[in-house]
Amino acid sequence: MNRALNLGPRKAAKPIETAAFVGVTIVALYFGQGIFVPLVLAVLVAFALNPLVEGLRRLHVPQLFAVMIVVVGVAAIAIFVAYLTATQLLALATELPQYQEIVAQKLRALQGGGEESPLGRLAKALESLGSQISPTTSDASQRPLPVTISNVAPSPFDGVSGIFGSVLGPLATGALVIIFSIFLLLERTDLRDRFLKLVSRGDIRTSTKVMNVSAGRVSRYLVVQFAVNSCFGIAFGAGMFAVGVPNAILWGLLSIVLRYIPFIGTFVAVILPAALAFAVDPGWTMLIEVVSWYLFLEVITTNAIEPRLYGSSTGLSALAVLVAAIFWATIWGPIGLVLATPITVCLVVLGRYVPQLGFLDTVLGSEPAMVAEERLYQRLLTGNIAEALELSESELRDGDVTEFFDRVALPALRLAETDLQLDATDLALRRNVAETVNSLIDELDNNGHEAMDLGEAAVLVIGGRTELDGAAAGMLAQSLGGSSILTRQLPPFAVNREGIGQLDASRIAIVCICYLGHDPEPYLRYAAARLRRKNKGIKIVACLFGSDQVDEHADLSALRSDAVVRTILDAAKVTATMFEQHLHEGHPPEVEASSSIDLLRQAARAGDWLGVACGSIAERLHVSEAIMQLKADASSEDTGSAPRLSDRVVATNKVLIVPDVSLDSEASTDSMLVENGFQSYLGVPLRVDSGEVIGTLSVYDTEPRDFASLLESLVAEADHLVAELQQRTLIAA
Repeated sequence: MNRALNLGPRKAAKPIETAAFVGVTIVALYFGQGIFVPLVLAVLVAFALNPLVEGLRRLHVPQLFAVMIVVVGVAAIAIFVAYLTATQLLALATELPQYQEIVAQKLRALQGGGEESPLGRLAKALESLGSQISPTTSDASQRPLPVTISNVAPSPFDGVSGIFGSVLGPLATGALVIIFSIFLLLERTDLRDRFLKLVSRGDIRTSTKVMNVSAGRVSRYLVVQFAVNSCFGIAFGAGMFAVGVPNAILWGLLSIVLRYIPFIGTFVAVILPAALAFAVDPGWTMLIEVVSWYLFLEVITTNAIEPRLYGSSTGLSALAVLVAAIFWATIWGPIGLVLATPITVCLVVLGRYVPQLGFLDTVLGSEPAMVAEERLYQRLLTGNIAEALELSESELRDGDVTEFFDRVALPALRLAETDLQLDATDLALRRNVAETVNSLIDELDNNGHEAMDLGEAAVLVIGGRTELDGAAAGMLAQSLGGSSILTRQLPPFAVNREGIGQLDASRIAIVCICYLGHDPEPYLRYAAARLRRKNKGIKIVACLFGSDQVDEHADLSALRSDAVVRTILDAAKVTATMFEQHLHEGHPPEVEASSSIDLLRQAARAGDWLGVACGSIAERLHVSEAIMQLKADASSEDTGSAPRLSDRVVATNKVLIVPDVSLDSEASTDSMLVENGFQSYLGVPLRVDSGEVIGTLSVYDTEPRDFASLLESLVAEADHLVAELQQRTLIAA
């Protein structure tokens, strides 16, 4: 059922008031058993018979006659079934003595070698165990107790009162149920109005919905249960007849009745015919056939039929059925087992609409306590990729990964972003969620498709600020990967000043920048300006997956973007359209003007060698990230941005080590560290043969760390990178 059906404002209930209300209700149910049991049974009977009465009413039969026809008809069927059961029991009682010899023969066969047989050894072991655990007694306590035997014959009155005592109770309960049922069916409309007036407290709409949903669920459950039990009983009785078990009709009827008792009813239903098969057949074939037929029917009914029918009829979880059976059996005894499921259905419906009982819907209802995105977010928080993948595969519809990303995965990332806005210092949570999402994306990548290289055109997908933005970019990259577009994905720091220096923008036609944060507009304008300085003809697609402040029809020139999208599906469509237009236009990209170290920059951006080299350095040194940044010239300098640690390295021409960013006032303003959660920094200058500093080689880690032991290794790596860069510059020249 859709949770949007919860009508009206809810006022949170105090825990003490709720506990007191539940406690008083349980006490009243326990001590008022004599009143409540017949009344609840009558209500259930009325629910079951009301569809028949309504059917007769639609045939223009008067209300009184319709009720009497239905009640008398059902009573006649019940009397006939009771008579048939009684005759079968009497027939069985007369036949039992002739089976005694067969039972005795089987027991003698089982005993076999007397005390050396399995049963004999078991009996001997039990006797020995009993003698060991029985307490020792003193001689005084072992003296025989005086016994007085009184042969007082019971009076006829005692025998009659005993019989009437055991019979009148159920008969009185049955009579009350019939009377209550007739009254409820005759006065159904008036009683409904009175009940609504009593409990609605002015909210008739909500109370009416509660009553209609409860009545509908209970009626469907009773009809479905009767159909399932009847089919099971007919099949079981037919199997007993085919096997040759006497009184097969009796066992079929008993199985129908006993299946109304959850969990233990069907087990009891097979015990009696199995015992009779043991007594009737001199061999073991009949007993094996009885048990096998029962197991076959039970497995099919329990695992294939009931989950499909009862799940939609009751709205209860399997655990709820078990807990309800235990609770109502404790309160009302055996009759509570029969009433457990219908009563719990009504409680779950009440919990859906009544604030004080809202916990019942969460604890007992069959609907998931959390929606799909909440469940996925919980798996992402724990880093449980196995459960996250299982949930994702169950939520995939027709294998449409993009639809799953928009419907479940992106909302899960928005939940993570919301939590981080409340506690921005929890960087470990951000990284853990992002890493799990990236692993999930890799597992869901079923395209098996290699993107085609279409000349100089390519699409670049970048996360705007944090790892969560990078995870969203990974989803978009996978959605675009199914097409024949050469798509590349870069981490969030690619649009920072350090990353831009290593980016070859000459082959990029479209850049999709993904944001989940609350206010992405300034970051978007900043990144777009950097990218357009690299390639004036580049197209910018702003993927605002989490923002609700920037309208899709906002001024694109103010955002320095060519399109604004909200979903991955829209982003894929817009990107594909722009890419097709770019191919048809065939305009060569406008690349940036040359600078003082233009040849070095071009060599650094040629291909992916620099990114691979930095990744290898990070892996060898066991750090989170390694970045080579060339010194910026006047055309690309961001004059309004705060100074970076790499700027200090270039300016001082010295090594810089920051073991803990939080203890360095200048480092705490470096957006490269703050936005990516880095806690420590080591940077060495890059020098050419002439001694000129052309940039820095920096390593970052997500934990405070003393990099002194890595200094020598990083200097060697920097010299190697400079040599490789100069060699590539000579080749390009």
